[in-house]
Amino acid sequence: MKRELWTVQNKRVLEELLSSGCYRVKRSYVMEKYGESAWIFQTAYDFFIRELRSRIAAPEGAESPVWLFSDSQSLFRAEGEILMRLEIPREELLFFDARDWNRILNLSYLGGEEERERFRRELLRQGIRSEESVFQSAFYPLQRAKIQKSWRKLFEAEEEAIGKSYRQAAVWQLKKEWLMDYSVL
Repeated sequence: MKRELWTVQNKRVLEELLSSGCYRVKRSYVMEKYGESAWIFQTAYDFFIRELRSRIAAPEGAESPVWLFSDSQSLFRAEGEILMRLEIPREELLFFDARDWNRILNLSYLGGEEERERFRRELLRQGIRSEESVFQSAFYPLQRAKIQKSWRKLFEAEEEAIGKSYRQAAVWQLKKEWLMDYSVL
């Protein structure tokens, strides 16, 4: 069974996809894109990549996932970028809730509201003012481990249980045969 998904990529991605039949993300692209805040993204991406590898085998040369959206309206659109509509086999995909992924990108504890508040109070009792500061210092390995363990909840929700506008997916690569349509924004 296939799923219809959307992504916005730059023209080089489309050119590579059409010419070689496949596109895979290089880790260096992520670091270049985010500059001085790259360490935050690297922390979150390292977690995500480990989890993705444990669930879906990575093809040779795949270093980082391609991000996809269930709702084309949820995409950030920039002039000159390429909007792609794809149909991808379900077994190639890992679905998750974009709201939870954004919490991970903020290096935050993942859980229900009460659970997050309980963890926040625990940090305050230890003199730690923010979850991000746990990652900026070598002094908090236990707290960092707790936060990172909570991130596994990202993958607990069933695909259908996540609202369409928040449903994202990751895939190791894009294949030319999955590309159904594209347009320049």
